[in-house]
Amino acid sequence: MAMHHQTAADARWRPAFDGVDLAPLNMKDGKGSFLLRFKAGAVCPMHTHPGGEEIYVVSGKGRLNELAIAAGDFIHTPPGESHTLHAETDVLIHVITPEPVVF
Repeated sequence: MAMHHQTAADARWRPAFDGVDLAPLNMKDGKGSFLLRFKAGAVCPMHTHPGGEEIYVVSGKGRLNELAIAAGDFIHTPPGESHTLHAETDVLIHVITPEPVVF
């Protein structure tokens, strides 16, 4: 398999929720690696990931359930744990999930 390289200019942003856009990086059938870009005040609905999820906060501040998160933070959510994200400022996160999200 060949190396995959994607520049910032290659990002294909699309609406995910009100005030939230998604850009696939290495994503197929709702699983893999992607970016989520939140406008300040935007909320991702409550959901779970059957295979768990890894989140890296690239920029901004918000809350993952009651947990305060900020640029540079890494979060692992175990399989099946319900969570939501509320953006206090504009937020950019990198998400890796081995299974599609369940709402």
